[in-house]
Amino acid sequence: MPPPAQSPSPAGPEIRLRQRILAGESGAAAELLDEHLTPVYQFVHFRVGRDRGLVEDVVQDTFLTALQSLASWDGRSSLRGWLVGIAKNKIRETRRRRAPIPLEDALAEAAADIDAILADVSREPLPDHVLERRETSELVGAALSSLPEDYQRALLDKYVEGRSTADIARSTGRSEKAAESLLTRSRTAFARVFELLARKRGGLT
Repeated sequence: MPPPAQSPSPAGPEIRLRQRILAGESGAAAELLDEHLTPVYQFVHFRVGRDRGLVEDVVQDTFLTALQSLASWDGRSSLRGWLVGIAKNKIRETRRRRAPIPLEDALAEAAADIDAILADVSREPLPDHVLERRETSELVGAALSSLPEDYQRALLDKYVEGRSTADIARSTGRSEKAAESLLTRSRTAFARVFELLARKRGGLT
């Protein structure tokens, strides 16, 4: 009896896209941009701030570097993770050429603590009051950008777009109870990361 067929590796389509770009296939590079431009832009925006020109410069430099060094990406990490790694380096280069920005320093220094927060967030109480504090948009954005994508989307749907829990459940294919649980975990994670970054920045005691 032949062995059961194995499902393709999740990296398979990304490896094929890499090969198409390296082969010079028309439109392949545009597919890379279509798929990853928005998340990379958001990642940079949340860390660089509201200087749109600077954000666009960093993002453009990130993709130019990625296309020039694409042959070095071997698929062991996700393509998006690799692009974000390049973006981090570009942000560091930008920071070295500019005066230090405390929020960026706080975000960089807090990375390991943020990972620990997200690892046990489901067991932590929900500090609602943090979501009601008036802080800078940069701090809110930095905290939000540190969360997993489903947490970010849940918070944006609920508190920016004003959608109901039932509506969020329908749009994500979850039960209403599961959507409420996701919102609770998302709010808890946001609140804890927000407090951590604010303390490191000196804006919370």
